[in-house]
Amino acid sequence: KTISVQTFIHSLMEVTAALAGIQAEANCPICLDYFRDPVTIKCGHNFCRSCIEQSWEGQQDRFPCPVCRHPCLQWHLRSNTQLGNIVEIAKLLHITRSKRKREEETRLCEKHNQVLTHFCEEDLEVLCPLCIQLPDHQDHLVRSIEEAASHHRKRLMSYMEPLKKQVADFQKLVTSQEREPSELRKKVEKQRKKLFSEFEHLYKFLDREREEALSRLAREEKHIQQKLNANITAFSEYISTLNNLLKEVAEKSVMSEVKLLTDIQSVQNRCESLNPPVLYSFQLTKEGCSLPPQYSALQKVIQKFKEDVTLDPETAHSNLIVSADKKSVTFVKKTQRLPPNPKRFKFDPVVLGCEEFSSGRHYWEVEVGEKPEWSVGVCKDSLSRKAKRPPAGQERCWAIHLCNGIYVAQGTFPVTLVITEKPRGIGIYLDYELGEISFYSLNDRSHIHSFTDRFSEILKPYFCIGRDSQPLTICAVRDYE
Repeated sequence: KTISVQTFIHSLMEVTAALAGIQAEANCPICLDYFRDPVTIKCGHNFCRSCIEQSWEGQQDRFPCPVCRHPCLQWHLRSNTQLGNIVEIAKLLHITRSKRKREEETRLCEKHNQVLTHFCEEDLEVLCPLCIQLPDHQDHLVRSIEEAASHHRKRLMSYMEPLKKQVADFQKLVTSQEREPSELRKKVEKQRKKLFSEFEHLYKFLDREREEALSRLAREEKHIQQKLNANITAFSEYISTLNNLLKEVAEKSVMSEVKLLTDIQSVQNRCESLNPPVLYSFQLTKEGCSLPPQYSALQKVIQKFKEDVTLDPETAHSNLIVSADKKSVTFVKKTQRLPPNPKRFKFDPVVLGCEEFSSGRHYWEVEVGEKPEWSVGVCKDSLSRKAKRPPAGQERCWAIHLCNGIYVAQGTFPVTLVITEKPRGIGIYLDYELGEISFYSLNDRSHIHSFTDRFSEILKPYFCIGRDSQPLTICAVRDYE
């Protein structure tokens, strides 16, 4: 049966598309190359065994499909022998198509009906011998079609590895991002519990203050009422005295001359020497929630934001000994033999806290006692372990520093402090979002100094010990009542 040219071409295109589809299905979605030892996972997608094992490397309890992201709860790989056979057939088809493609590439120039033999690198155009002679391509770099194809094929091939690497890298990023919602939920829940705890402490604090204010008001009311009752009693008794004296005067005034004048002196003296009680007036003491600044500021900070800070031995200088409970550190003259650690401070007797602060408000206290030299505060986690103390401004370390009897606020720029009473302990308060670090003397809870800055990375408690033998201790935060 005779078929038209168009029908034949259409059928040929369908076959070509089908072959291309088979070859596409024979490619691994991860490496984009033919399957090698193909395996099938639970969701039905297929991969090279080595590719999927590499993709799942490091996963523990959840193995997402790189194509559909379906979570596979177990590391279960089923060999797909049939797919492996199809891959071998696809390879043979690829070789056949390549031969046919080379034959098809022997195309003729549309302008001159000549075989296309050259390629212009300037215009990126395939040419025949007559095209080369045209003025359009003079002074252009023209190569043979074989040389140009080899050059551009190598160039295209050079893109494959970077593209494969990008696919793998972004696949890892997607896998990493898939874990973020779980981390987000944990952080939100932690923040929610912290907020509930803070407000609960605040409610208890306000309840206690309200009860104490109402109790003081009730006591004052009782005291005033007692005074008023006593004053009323005094006036009642005075009125009774006046009535009795009035009656006696009235009776005396109508007596005979002799009786009237008898004992007249006594009656007149009592009338002229009357001493009425003083009227009691009161003024109620004004009660309210206006607390002393020290109490209302530091007390609330202590109650709501106190942290259980501990020392990180891995950061401690080799001449420092950190106590077993990680609360105290002492300088010793003999250098300890410790394994190399990039976290460890090399030159100065410094140790950092274990805690990392990237948000919120935090308060802790450090006992410095009679130490002649120390520095306590907050620093970036990226603080150089090889820098000389005091750190440079760009190092971003915010601390109160004592050396040679002089107190210095060591931040971007050093500020000499005037402190009348030597503090035996320092309270440190960090408000990350507000960008504020404040220091208090534990002698009388007085404010020493505050730094204001903008924070964008992890901060850690900072302790520089000095080279004397007296320990520096993180003390338990006291609830000042």
